[in-house]
Amino acid sequence: MSSTQSMRAGVFTSIGHIESQWLPMPQPGRGEVLLRVIGCGVCGTDWHIYEGEVTAGVRAPVVLGHEIATRVEALGPGVGGLTAGQFCAVDPVIGCGCCAACRSGKVNLCPNPTIIGYKLNGGFAQYVLAPATNVVPMDEKVGMAGGVLCETLACVIRGYDRLGFVAGSSAMILGAGTVGLLWGQMIKSSPRRKLIQTELAAFRRNKAKQLGADVAINPGDGDLENRVRAELPDGVDFIVDATGNPEAIAQALPLLAYGGTFMIFGVCPPNSEVGIKPYEVYNKEARIIGSKMPPQTLERAARLIESGRIACDQIVTTTRPLKDLAVAVAGFNDVRESQVKVAIDPWA
Repeated sequence: MSSTQSMRAGVFTSIGHIESQWLPMPQPGRGEVLLRVIGCGVCGTDWHIYEGEVTAGVRAPVVLGHEIATRVEALGPGVGGLTAGQFCAVDPVIGCGCCAACRSGKVNLCPNPTIIGYKLNGGFAQYVLAPATNVVPMDEKVGMAGGVLCETLACVIRGYDRLGFVAGSSAMILGAGTVGLLWGQMIKSSPRRKLIQTELAAFRRNKAKQLGADVAINPGDGDLENRVRAELPDGVDFIVDATGNPEAIAQALPLLAYGGTFMIFGVCPPNSEVGIKPYEVYNKEARIIGSKMPPQTLERAARLIESGRIACDQIVTTTRPLKDLAVAVAGFNDVRESQVKVAIDPWA
């Protein structure tokens, strides 16, 4: 096939297998946009899908990748408000449109969504299709890193809205990967008393300090409670889990202050469990809440990135070619001491 009729893509064919393939060039239908992929971030969810830990809503063979920086290539019938060459981010979540959640504007809670990079071909390819309503233009000055991080930041903004952070409060973020560092960027800009961040990898602990954490702690040292209590004797007002690790959640729950809020933001394995003491929840008037995907917060994320207040180039730390996709996904957890976000450039 010639490059005008086909595109290069990394296709998830089955658990543990991603293959480089030539696929037919997608054509935009009514209400759709054909987007040229500038870069696509490798997410922990991609690794969970690759390992077979996440299967709900995934339809193999499929091109993974949902953190997508793009340019508009072509518009389908009925699409206005976008022009060829425009730099854009993509909201990958497409609700069914019929359920109670969708009708109330909570597309992120749709029980049967169609997600770009899960059911529909995603961003680990040279081109991707998306509904025009899911495409948000950005100033191209944000670069590939800004476009790649926009979807994740939209998720964090949703969580921040739900968290209800109160000025003058203390906060602790569990984890300093991409999600944890973006959370750190949000909290550091709030009028806080103290921001603590935990992280096993020294490289990422240092990154957390560089980007605004007041204290960075290695939870693997076995002294987390004493370290935190030394900084905040009465506990932490707001704790956000950005690890998706049940053990990290269990370790941090007792450190919640009276009247505090604990947010489960990281994606834990579906069947994992964490024990709680109901009396402590009652006695502390604690809130334990969750947050899932962005319901129409991509626009806000784009504008925040454009403001320059998010250190995108400090978080997207390396770019790899499409031929390295399988290695990058399989080795997602092996680069913690040297990288944060790895992005794939399908044209490299």
